[in-house]
Amino acid sequence: MKKATPLLLAAMLGLHGCASSPLSPTGEAVYYALQTDTTLRAWADACSDVSARAGQAAFTAEKNWWKRNGAMVEGADFGLAYDIINVTDTRVETGARVAMALTWQVVETAEAEVNDMLASASNKEDLCLRVLDQYNEGQRDLRGDDKVYQSLVDLQRRSQQQGEDLEIKRAAVSVEAGKEYGRSFYVVEKMAKRNGCSGAEVHLLKNAWPHEVYDASCPDGSYLLMRCEGGDCLIAD
Repeated sequence: MKKATPLLLAAMLGLHGCASSPLSPTGEAVYYALQTDTTLRAWADACSDVSARAGQAAFTAEKNWWKRNGAMVEGADFGLAYDIINVTDTRVETGARVAMALTWQVVETAEAEVNDMLASASNKEDLCLRVLDQYNEGQRDLRGDDKVYQSLVDLQRRSQQQGEDLEIKRAAVSVEAGKEYGRSFYVVEKMAKRNGCSGAEVHLLKNAWPHEVYDASCPDGSYLLMRCEGGDCLIAD
């Protein structure tokens, strides 16, 4: 299981444990679920560019993995959001930066893993097919660790019981603060820079996590429209 960095662990507020174990079992489960989901989408995106066969395998793996694990990923996302908003309350910028930092690190870790493995592969299509088959057949399901699985089941149950409470608190904070932030903000900034738009002014156009839309206004007067799915962002045509 991948570990979050110490800086991020300190930022994960109510999900932290004691000094010898920075993340509580729930915190470990949240990070593991979000990281596994994001890594699958990173593999799917990269492998779709390798070949048509790999692209089809990516589509199938994403669909089947989400059927088995999607509810637990949503529960993990709820756990993170609920603890952030309860601890930071109306300090909306603090809560937003925590969420942005986590999303950014999860995406960075996933992209680095995929890019490194593909760069060293002699046969990229074969690698894609082998990894995607592991997701498709359940070898990388979130049920692999009993403690993690139980924590995710508990979070899934909490999301069903307290989901409406979270939305009410989110709305109250947004109204009081007069601001709304998107979790993929740092990811969008980095993508804009990669595409020749350094120093972009980023605006959130749609915030319906995990679905977000951003507009990045570049210094030369051009702009980029980006659509994000759980921190995985693409430039819209």
